[in-house]
Amino acid sequence: MARQSAKTKKAVSKTVSKAVKKQVVKKATKVIQKKVPKKIVKKETKKVVPAKKKVVSRKPQKNIVVKAAPVKKVVPKKAKAVAPAKKQVSKKQNVKEQKDDKKKVLKPVAPKADAQPKVPVKFAAYTLDQYQAYQKAIKDWSSKTNQEIKDNLRKNLQSMSGNKDELLNKIADGIVLGSIPRCPHCYGGRPKYNQSTGTYFCVGYRDDTDFKFCNKTIASLDRTPWEL
Repeated sequence: MARQSAKTKKAVSKTVSKAVKKQVVKKATKVIQKKVPKKIVKKETKKVVPAKKKVVSRKPQKNIVVKAAPVKKVVPKKAKAVAPAKKQVSKKQNVKEQKDDKKKVLKPVAPKADAQPKVPVKFAAYTLDQYQAYQKAIKDWSSKTNQEIKDNLRKNLQSMSGNKDELLNKIADGIVLGSIPRCPHCYGGRPKYNQSTGTYFCVGYRDDTDFKFCNKTIASLDRTPWEL
């Protein structure tokens, strides 16, 4: 029994000593790891080498030999023929010549007093006396108002439409040739007189509601004397 107990004691002491050793070793390794500093690796800085200047080797300049240009022979040019100088004219002679030129200018020929005035193509249907009376009537009535001209046209049962020039034309034509009667075809329209051809043309007339077209050409009409 005593031997067995001694053996067990030895076995227990061995296991205890092993466990203690392991704990000691672990603590020692931890302490060593803490104490040992890490190695700091320094980065090597590259040295900047200054760039070498390129040395340009200058070539020796060659001696430039300038050749003399060949001398050209100068040929004398022929002298140009000089035109004879114009004769100097004095100021008095110039003034005389200008006066003579003015005398030579032809004067416009004045029309003869015997020449008869002609009727324009636009009023070819008028005789010369009728055309002169037409112009006189326009001068007399041009100073009057449109209302005065229309009143006289209404008195003679004529058309009163148009601007002042058209009204003057109607009243002057009526004074010369008389008032224009109604159209013999439609019996309602008032024909217009063509002063170049001497014919009449009726467009038609307006009824109460509609416009009735006629569009007839009349060779001649019997006019009644104009009332002023």
